[in-house]
Amino acid sequence: MTLDNCQHVLLGCCTEAVDFLRQIGSLEHVRFHDRLNVIDGRNTLTIEASRLPAPLHLLPSIARSPFFSRRAKADLYMLMPALMLREAGKGETARDYMRGIGCTQELLERLVEPVVVSALNETSEQASGKYARMVLVESLLKSRRGYRLGVPTVPQSELIGKPGLAYLESRGCDVRLRCRVRSVRVRDGAVRWLELTSGERMEFDRYVAAVPPDALARMGVNTRGGERLGWRPIVSAHLIFDGQTPALEPACVVGQPFGWVFSKGPDVGYVEVVASAAGDLMDLGKDELLALARRAAATADRVLEDMPLRKGIVCRWRRATFATLACDAHRPAAETPTSNLVLAGDWTGTDWPATIESAVRSGRAAASALLEAA
Repeated sequence: MTLDNCQHVLLGCCTEAVDFLRQIGSLEHVRFHDRLNVIDGRNTLTIEASRLPAPLHLLPSIARSPFFSRRAKADLYMLMPALMLREAGKGETARDYMRGIGCTQELLERLVEPVVVSALNETSEQASGKYARMVLVESLLKSRRGYRLGVPTVPQSELIGKPGLAYLESRGCDVRLRCRVRSVRVRDGAVRWLELTSGERMEFDRYVAAVPPDALARMGVNTRGGERLGWRPIVSAHLIFDGQTPALEPACVVGQPFGWVFSKGPDVGYVEVVASAAGDLMDLGKDELLALARRAAATADRVLEDMPLRKGIVCRWRRATFATLACDAHRPAAETPTSNLVLAGDWTGTDWPATIESAVRSGRAAASALLEAA
């Protein structure tokens, strides 16, 4: 089996990413779920759209759930207009912003925090109020389909790698894999050639750098602020149980370090559990992490509590996404002072957090910059 580092997902509001996958012919490998399950071990909140128009479409499913108190439901109705009308202040954290528009502790802990941690890979105390507001509005309020969770049914290599490669080669591109660039030689304000680790030089008219800022810096390219971005980790646990497992819907588990549970292969007993904003978990041992992951999986379905674990694999990704607070000052545009070089990557200035959506938008911005320059 091919295992990703971590389960990547899309939301219905990620329109550019959806269009990109459709363009390379792999959108059929993404299953969009019309129901989002949020579980605390006692109650389950199932968020789904009603016939009401946005931004009211999700309210009936929340109103009839025992997940929130009556007071919290009433507070939510008051919170929605404020969320849509008031922007976050510069440098304001997500927690301070939400408090400032009247968000109660119950709504913060049981609705806002799970969304912010899942989407931004940061707690509300760490995350930017601007990006937290954007995620909440885009996913829950702006459109009827924005909240839908798209979960790939194949690994990233099958979703993007191979179909992307086929798409490029069918249009005459020469794609070289496992071909490392040692340095980028710039002279008189333009890139003159690339030097590979093999010693080979490669010369082109124009260049797109689509690698993280730390890799760019090692190649000798000015990241234009990207080196000052902070980074947040993610931990994922791949649990292979001894026997078939239930075909679970994706579940968000509240109040535990591992916050998402995905059924990856019920026939082979494969469940993946993901911990975002995982700074406190990075130095724990494998057995401790597997125990926490199993607890989250059992919260999603009690059947998994007593099933023997045949194999457990832990992946730690220290630089999974960039920190959002004050990040805009360090996210460069596609264009660079180097006349024939443009930048791409989810960390560049797309106005989206570190997501597949941001990566796609950055690529299209780089392509537009190249075409305009040409």
